[in-house]
Amino acid sequence: MASLPTILVTGATGFIGRHLVRQLSRDGTALRLLVRSQAKAEALFGSQFELVEGEVTNPDAVERACRGMRQVYHLAGYYEFGRRHQPELWRTNVDGTRHILAACRRAAVERLIHGSTAGVLHSVGRPRTHRDFPTRPPTGCHYKVSKWEAEQSVLRAAAQGLPAVIASPTAPLGTGDDRPTPTGRVLLDLLQGRFPVCPHTGFNVAAVEDVAAGLQAVGERGRNGQRYVLGDSNVWLRDLLRQGAQLAGVRPPRGLVPWPLVALGGLAAEGWAWLGGSGSSRLCWETAYYARQRQFFDCTHSHSELGWKPQKTLAETLRDALSWFATFPHTRPVRPPVQTEPVTSR
Repeated sequence: MASLPTILVTGATGFIGRHLVRQLSRDGTALRLLVRSQAKAEALFGSQFELVEGEVTNPDAVERACRGMRQVYHLAGYYEFGRRHQPELWRTNVDGTRHILAACRRAAVERLIHGSTAGVLHSVGRPRTHRDFPTRPPTGCHYKVSKWEAEQSVLRAAAQGLPAVIASPTAPLGTGDDRPTPTGRVLLDLLQGRFPVCPHTGFNVAAVEDVAAGLQAVGERGRNGQRYVLGDSNVWLRDLLRQGAQLAGVRPPRGLVPWPLVALGGLAAEGWAWLGGSGSSRLCWETAYYARQRQFFDCTHSHSELGWKPQKTLAETLRDALSWFATFPHTRPVRPPVQTEPVTSR
């Protein structure tokens, strides 16, 4: 007789969520999935998991999903940039998390793993760590504000006795990014010839499979009330795109664009959206604002406490992601592997 599920995953059909589901189920663990679309979940996973169709914005669906669960991985969220997304960001990321917290209390879960983002962390002059959670909401980005508010709710609940821990992925890359996420869109734009120049910005990327393994480690070994940054390679955007272009056989960006021009473009895009235009998550004031920052991270705390380290090299991660995006319309196929120089942060 099949065992009953005791672990719930929200956002299970999302980019990170689908990889976490496969990671958790490798040893035959029975899972329950809260999904927006049962058809999409069945296309991804077949009939091997118990499905609850609904959204985290619906308290009744969340209550049904959490009932009887021992552990909850809360990954459902909304990830877009631009002023026009603010209502949905708040509804999903903030209110949805509060519904999860209330349902977990009533269900007396043994552990809630809240999937946040390392992007809310902030420091000046050094790589950011798990300790760098700001006392005030981030400026210039509605997405980060919504994730900061959600984390505040989780930390308050943990202080009041709910066994909750926060996992903070950096920028995942890999297969299955079908939206795509803003990070994946960078590589898709490269393959579609939309990156003639790029800003001087740096960030941290990790293979999505390594992020999923890190999430499982957080669930098994993380300490309640703590935060664990799940990332890997600190890299300048220009260097990432150069190596990606070499792997894919496409033209790399020809140079750096000064930040004032990026800012001007972001303001113009915001103005167009304000006047009724469609707007864009690629270029808006929020993406322009963060284009001048170096968002590097130090993950040694996660390595030491969780016994977890990323396994894929940056080149392997890039090749997987590029091969995935090469199936999208208007992209060039990724050519066979070529020797590349390793990319490092500066």
